[in-house]
Amino acid sequence: MVGPIPPREAGGPLEVSPGALPVVAAERSGWAALPERSRAQRGAPGTAALPCQNSNNSDKKQKRYRLKAIPGSPGLYADPNNKRAVWQQRDGDTIERWGMPSGAEAKSAFHLRLNVASFVEHWGRNHCLFFTVTDEDNLHPTQFARRWNHFLRRNGQWMKSFIRVLEPQKQGRPHYHLLVAVEWDTLPDSFDWQSFDECQRERRAHGPTSHFRALRARYKASAAPELTALWSSLRKLLPRYGLGRAELLPLRKGKEAVSEYVGKYLEAGLILRRHSWKGCRRVEFDRRAKQNWLACSRVFSWHSLGARIWRTRVAELAKAIGVPDMEGIRRHFGPKWAYRLRNSLTLSTKGEWTECLQILEEMQLLRT
Repeated sequence: MVGPIPPREAGGPLEVSPGALPVVAAERSGWAALPERSRAQRGAPGTAALPCQNSNNSDKKQKRYRLKAIPGSPGLYADPNNKRAVWQQRDGDTIERWGMPSGAEAKSAFHLRLNVASFVEHWGRNHCLFFTVTDEDNLHPTQFARRWNHFLRRNGQWMKSFIRVLEPQKQGRPHYHLLVAVEWDTLPDSFDWQSFDECQRERRAHGPTSHFRALRARYKASAAPELTALWSSLRKLLPRYGLGRAELLPLRKGKEAVSEYVGKYLEAGLILRRHSWKGCRRVEFDRRAKQNWLACSRVFSWHSLGARIWRTRVAELAKAIGVPDMEGIRRHFGPKWAYRLRNSLTLSTKGEWTECLQILEEMQLLRT
């Protein structure tokens, strides 16, 4: 990172070191430009013999969320990226958010809800099931995911497609909620939901009594034959792969209600964070068939005034440094250019931004 450029003498040329980019002197703009890095500075790729340093299987210490303690408020932390929220420490590994979600969190929730609605509309409510898998061994999510993927490879042929959401339970254990598509009719309207609800209440209140067994037989008789056969199969298969208790049911309501119901699990995962879970995948779409129903990818922007200003200034930035696309900006400023230039792109005044562009254009002329 380079410091502010000294003021030029009257009529004198702009003096900069080779490969350096300016930093606007105005504190409000917060410009933090980086020098363009060469291939030698970036370093050669690692050899195949080295272990993979992916965050899910690295032997390095996991990074913690970058929060700042609030003076005079023990246990409360501020997020530099979201000034509308405060995080409260629940224990040594868990924090809980109070306040509004950040822009990235709001996009994640919108992304999930839109694709859940598209999933149900594409496959049809009568061909969708809600599948819940609970961990009972208190595993880390990466270990739980390995067990789930092992089961999916060997015994997941009955799923035509799925959406999976990871949710932390109150005990801190990983919990999977899946929306699954199947070939056969799940008969959701003929399913005895009243007996099912009474059966669940009876089990929680008194255990597996005779009344519980009678209610279970009643709603089981109303279920689709394929579903009852799948219940019997999963009861035997899931313990073999170290997976805990499971629940597989038809969809009680339509796509709008399902979208809200599944979306709240993602929001629960966003509100409650565990440092040891940092880097784990919260949402997974089935890569085998998602191109048939996927309605929205993560690469989108809100149609708001701030988003339009951001896109306009990014285009002006690319023009000033002589690149045609976002990849060119990344090569010029580094992979974290959006984070480092965020204050300049969003907070600088029109005059400050114009001055930044003029300096960049002059530097581009000197290089050429």
